[in-house]
Order: sequence, then C-alpha cells, then structure tokens
Amino acid sequence: MHRMDPSQNFRPWFAVDVENWKPVRLRHDVWDFGDTGGRFLEALILARQMVRPTSAMLLYEERSRRFVNSLIGPDGLVENPETQRADHMFSQGSALYGLVTDYEESRSPQLAQRIQEFIHALDRRASHAGDYLWFPEVATKIAPCSHMAAYQVLPVVRFYELTHYQPALRYAESLSRWALYHDPTITVDGVITKTGWEGHLHAWLDTHTGVIRCARAGGNLDAKAVVARSHRLLEWVKRNYTAPFGWVADSVGSTTCETDTITSFIRLALELIKEGHGDYWNDIERFVRNQLIENQFRDLGALRIRGENIALGLSGAFESYAHPNTLIALKKGTIEGCCINGGLRGLFLANQNAIVETSDEVRINLLWSGGTSGVEVVSHMPYEGRLEISPKSRKQLLVRCPDWLPSRAARVDGADSVTTVGVGGVDYLRIADARSGSRITLRLDQPGFEREYSVAGTTYRVRWRGDTVTEIKPVGAPYPIFERTSLSLGKTPFKYWNTEWRQPKVHW
Repeated sequence: MHRMDPSQNFRPWFAVDVENWKPVRLRHDVWDFGDTGGRFLEALILARQMVRPTSAMLLYEERSRRFVNSLIGPDGLVENPETQRADHMFSQGSALYGLVTDYEESRSPQLAQRIQEFIHALDRRASHAGDYLWFPEVATKIAPCSHMAAYQVLPVVRFYELTHYQPALRYAESLSRWALYHDPTITVDGVITKTGWEGHLHAWLDTHTGVIRCARAGGNLDAKAVVARSHRLLEWVKRNYTAPFGWVADSVGSTTCETDTITSFIRLALELIKEGHGDYWNDIERFVRNQLIENQFRDLGALRIRGENIALGLSGAFESYAHPNTLIALKKGTIEGCCINGGLRGLFLANQNAIVETSDEVRINLLWSGGTSGVEVVSHMPYEGRLEISPKSRKQLLVRCPDWLPSRAARVDGADSVTTVGVGGVDYLRIADARSGSRITLRLDQPGFEREYSVAGTTYRVRWRGDTVTEIKPVGAPYPIFERTSLSLGKTPFKYWNTEWRQPKVHW
C-alpha cells in the first residue's frame, strides 16, 4: 500500500532505485500503469483470500481497482496516460490478471463486459496470419518476443473457464500458436535460445502455463504435445537456471533471482502435476519454504535507509535481483514493484494447493500448517518432524511423502488403516479410518545434511534439515538472507494457536 502515490490517483511506484547497495528513492516508471497497477489489484485481492483484511487493505484495493479501470481507453485497451497510447502488451496481460481476479471474486456483470471488450480490443489490434495472431510491436531486433504478449493467455483462458465466453478461447488459442509454433526462440527440446529480455523466464514460464490451460480447455491445440513441450522447457530451466532451494534466474544468462520467476516456476509445475508429474511437489515445497520466503524484505534496520517513505515502500516487498545469500545483489539497480505481486502470487498458489479437498478425500500435498472445511493441519517442521492432523469429516486422508521419506519410515499415531498409494509417481500415505474430532500424528525423521551448489558462477555451501535450508555460506551483504539461527542451533521457537483458516474464492 505504501508503493501507491496519493498525489497521482494512487499510481504505483514501480521502482525503488538502488545506488551503492542502498535504496535511495521511489521512482515512477513506464511499468507503473497496466503492469504494476494490475498486479497490485490482483495482489490485494489474493491477500484477503489468505488473511482477514484490514480496513486499510480494503481501501487500497478499491483505490487500485479505480486506478486500473481509469486506464482503460475508449478502444477497450489499457492506455499509458503519459503517451496516450496503448500500454505494452505485457502490461495488458498484467491488467487482465487483475481484472479477471477481480471478476472471479465479485462476478460483476459489468466487469465481465469490460473484460470481453478488452479481449476484442486486443484481437482487433493483433496482426492475424493463418491460424495464429501476433503483435509486431513487442519484437526486438533479435527475437519476436511472443512471450511478452502470450503472457496474456493465462488470464484470458481463466476468464473462459469462468464464463465459457468462446471469443476468449479463440483469442487465447491463436496467441498460443504464435508462441508455440511461429516463434523459434524455444526449441522443441525446451531450450530457450536467447538471453536477457528475449529469454525472460517469468514470461516464458507463465506463457506455457497459459498454453497448457488453453489446450486443456478444448479447441484445436494438441494437449499431449503441449504438455510434453512445456515439461521439457521446465526441466531445462530446472537443470540450468535454478537451485534446489528455489533460486530461479530472472532470465537466461542472468546471475540474479526474480521473485516473479520463482512463482512462475511454481505455477507451471502445478499444471504439470495435474498431468502426472507429481515429483514437482518436492520442488514447490522447497522453493516456498526457502527462497520465496527469504526474498521478502522484513528487517530494514541494517540498510539505514534515509526517508521514511522509501522504507515503508520497501518493507514487505519482494526482491527482483537476489543472490542465494543476499537481497540487493546489484550495486546499482532497481527493486521492482512487480515482485510484490510475484511474492503474493507464490504464497497464494502454495496456500491454495497445499490441501486439496474433493467429495470423498482430503489430499495434503505440502507439509505445513493449513486447513479446509475437512481438516486442520499443524506442522512442526522443520523444528520437529511432526505433523498433527485433525479431521473434520470421515473422508479418507492422503498425505504426501517427501522424496527423502520412504513411506514405510513414517510413523502414524491415531489411525489403524494406513496404506501407501502412488499418485503421479509420488507416494502418499492413505488413512482410510479418519474420524471427525480425532487427532492423527505423523512422526518422521528429517535428514540433516550439507551440499555445495554452483549458482551463477559462485559456489555456496548449504545446510538442510528435511526440505528447509538452515544456513547458506558464504554470508551475503548488504542484506544477508537464510540467517536461520534458531534452526541451526536446534532451538524450537514453535508456537501454535487456533486461527481461522481462510478458504479462497479465487482459484488461479
């Protein structure tokens, strides 16, 4: 909320400028409008799906909503008011994310009409060629940059899923074909052949998430082929531009991590899990427990920031240029507002998918605290290898075994009917005799070990306990992260109290 300028209709400040390793000013940028405006609207809506909103959160959500809607011009597109021209196609996508999230929560007919007009305006602006459409204005001298426009596919498909509005699916399919078959930047083996902006991993991964959802929605895309190509892409990114604890490069060739890209990896992994690649649950668990959480600015004291507005605008934000052992990895750079949304998106996706409930079962995919109408889970990990499960119905429970835990090694108290079942190549403990009001306790031994990883040309020594990193060396500067002293020393600062588990109305 402190990154919105009250003197300019609560326009976001996209940038916190960094000089000599220190945040020095808030700065407006060309990305303030459709991109950061749409992201802030989406982020505030997602936040109140997870936590009880304050009156200030609701006020700033409405201000963000008014700001985004004020940008929509007479042709239906989001405009940059400084140039009075259509905003960048990537920014149009971010605005769609915000508007579609707003529609999913409100189901406003007026907003549905506005989104329909938005999609028609994009379709009119596009160049149509055969079975695909494209946007020549996003191209650079070395690549078509289809991902800068095809980032729109996911919100457009989500709108189709909510409304069955056929023009949305047709538009998304045509844009998907450009990215898949008419832009040579990604090979059929999933290799991104360009660096930098042209190899922007956040946009490429979200594009492929949208394309999978588009193929699954119906139409003429070959769903099996789309899934196979997307799987090869994510595996290539995982091998070359990630670390097991969740550091994901900003782009091909980059030496820093953008929070948006962590979230985009998680989002594509979730779609591939639906297609049988259940091993990605292990990556999601580790990415969220570690780099995603660590990428947030929570203690600014050591930075000695001059200017209360700068400190307020940075506190709680997520980094866009991180090393595995420090935030603010660039001596001169920018802490970008887009990653505030990226951090909240990642937390929301994890929260939404940690426990999945159907009519006959409750599946616990991620081993942290949470709850639904059918179960409450209290996790003591990593401090202690214990998971307490309180069923609220007689539905069978499925609890995922992480890749370091053979199912036979888990000890279950409070249940007699415990078997092992494979789901997507991953073992789950199936508890068939769950009873409402009972308490089931899983006890497991978390392995402790150290590993060396080479990340962007630097070697780091990483200490683990189960899926949680307890320490990274060398220690970084100027904002060291992974300083988890209580874990390294074996202290147990865990405290739990009953809370209200909020179940989201939004289902990205």
